[in-house]
Amino acid sequence: MKPAGNTAYAARICAAALSAGVIFSSAPMARAALPPLGEQPPAAVRIQPSPAVLRAQQALSKLGLYLGTENGVLDNSTRAAVRIFQRANGMDITGRITTDLIGKLEYAVGVRKLMRQLEDARSESIKDARSKLLNHPATRDLMKSDTVDETADPTRDASACFDSPTTLCLLAEALESAKAIAKAELRDWALGEILIAEARAGLGQKAMETAARIKDPRLVMVALRDIAEAQAAAGRPEDAAAAAAIIPDREKQADAFAAIAEIQVRRGDKEDAQKTLERLLDGLEDVGDVLKQIAIRTRAAVIYTQADARDLAELELEIAERSARALPRDSSKSAGMRHVASALADMAETARALEMLDSVSSPSDRIPVLMSAAEAQARAGDAASALATAEGIENVRYRALLLGRIALAQARAGRKDDADTTLELAFAAIDHIDRPYARSFAVSRIALALTQVHGDSAGKSEADLKAFKTAAKRAVEAADMIEDRRLHAHTLWLIAARQRISGDESWKDTEDRAQAATTEVTGDLSRVWMFADIAEGHAITGEGEAAWRSFERGIGIARNIDNAWSRSRTLAKLAATLISLVDPGRGRQPNIP
Repeated sequence: MKPAGNTAYAARICAAALSAGVIFSSAPMARAALPPLGEQPPAAVRIQPSPAVLRAQQALSKLGLYLGTENGVLDNSTRAAVRIFQRANGMDITGRITTDLIGKLEYAVGVRKLMRQLEDARSESIKDARSKLLNHPATRDLMKSDTVDETADPTRDASACFDSPTTLCLLAEALESAKAIAKAELRDWALGEILIAEARAGLGQKAMETAARIKDPRLVMVALRDIAEAQAAAGRPEDAAAAAAIIPDREKQADAFAAIAEIQVRRGDKEDAQKTLERLLDGLEDVGDVLKQIAIRTRAAVIYTQADARDLAELELEIAERSARALPRDSSKSAGMRHVASALADMAETARALEMLDSVSSPSDRIPVLMSAAEAQARAGDAASALATAEGIENVRYRALLLGRIALAQARAGRKDDADTTLELAFAAIDHIDRPYARSFAVSRIALALTQVHGDSAGKSEADLKAFKTAAKRAVEAADMIEDRRLHAHTLWLIAARQRISGDESWKDTEDRAQAATTEVTGDLSRVWMFADIAEGHAITGEGEAAWRSFERGIGIARNIDNAWSRSRTLAKLAATLISLVDPGRGRQPNIP
């Protein structure tokens, strides 16, 4: 028999360890201290609940892995639940509870809670969108519950379409490919892009039929807005307004009317734009979120200014500012005042915009105001003020992009030496951008700005051509700093096109580099999308030959795509691009920095 003193000593050690939160994974010491079976252990050696074990049990219970009592006692059921969690998450299977394990358990509980909230919000938004569509007489047919899933024709031969592509045949093949997409959400995605091209092509009824194929009512709502905007861009304002009028969601309807009005202004139809804005603002109070009302109203103010209705613009700004100042929270008030200040900057009221910055407390809200103000100052020919405003932007990523835009404004004003100096400042700023993609994007914009600064006058004299060649060479060198593969290839293709147009024989070498970079781009879908974007940009800026060359490269890649989702999306994109090549229109803006 062991001395009584030793037993008491062991009991004290065990009790002290448990009270300190120490967890034993095996029990030899505890067994040595227990009395004979049937006798109640003294209070000093009873197992005390551990806060750490309790936290683990609570988390495991919420994850559905532990069904026992949450008592803070590490028993076999708790250990088993721990092992299940460890196995599922690739951890060492020990059954022990540690601080690191508890952190991972509680993080998993937080993620599950967030996912449940997102799913609840998703279900609620789907229910709301479906209700709105069903309650509107013009859209209830889009929610037919008896829609039969269609099957793609596996025997079809699309080679004739690829040999001699037309908008109609590309759209037909895109729709056939969409039928073969198994996942509903991916099929809806592809259908949404198909209907945009159909609307741009003037196939309004066809676009509505495609919208009816979409299962998710939220995407149907977005599709209606996209149809309206596409019709406006195609020069059919009456059809666009009719399409916008049937959108049952007031916020998306306002977005559509605003987009239509912007397109009408760019097309020179300013009176029509004012009428569209009247429809946009009528019943704006139905948009429940006051901050969204302010955003829509300030957007309308900018469009009113562009449509030569300055008095109406000032009225909307006054209402928006009053609403912003009445917002209850400082963060909301800052965001609201940012919308007002940005609108003032876009209206060339830079002094008023900068004065209003005192009411914009959030640093992230101040950035767009400073960007808009500096660009307005540069457009007005006040480059010195623009550069001073740019210095107020602490985020180096945005400052670099802004400096590139200021340089372009200086070049248009004939001050190319100043533009070169500003571009050097932009390059210096790029060195301090931490995030890889943000740095790559900034390099791309500045590299292209180099070719634009000297491209306008290239070919007029030997000196001009020499200056352009130097700038283009620097642009190619800068492009090689771009880490993002698609952006790298895209930038090189654009530089090569500008070299070719300007008479710089180095375009062939740059194209070879662009082709090599394109092979590094992951996925045929990304490659086709890149060439389509390049083609549309060239078409809108009047560079027809370069546009068709890019389109043909995209078609060549799309021909060999087998994946139904990628094939459907690429063909829809190429169909929309083909429309841009045939009729660029005045409703779209060039895809340039």
